[in-house]
Amino acid sequence: MTDNAVEALVSRADLALDTMHLASEGLAYLRITRHSADGLVGVTVDSTGAMVGLELAENLSRQSARKLTGSITEVAAAAARDALDQRRRILERMRSSLSAT
Repeated sequence: MTDNAVEALVSRADLALDTMHLASEGLAYLRITRHSADGLVGVTVDSTGAMVGLELAENLSRQSARKLTGSITEVAAAAARDALDQRRRILERMRSSLSAT
């Protein structure tokens, strides 16, 4: 293998590693927060769609437990869908970049 071929191979490997590192960081720091339409519930999820934060308004005394539970579930599901969609886009960019190297 010539020096130029080795340099090109190392360069492609470096690019692939950088691409994977950026995707890994993007997934590690990905957080999606969604709020209910009434503003009483806020849910934050990570790149896997797992809930990592829950915000409840100060004044929930007029809300039934059933309504509050439904609102939390609905907002968490929406946040999880958005996070998984973002995760898919990050991984697709990584795959495309790696395919090009």
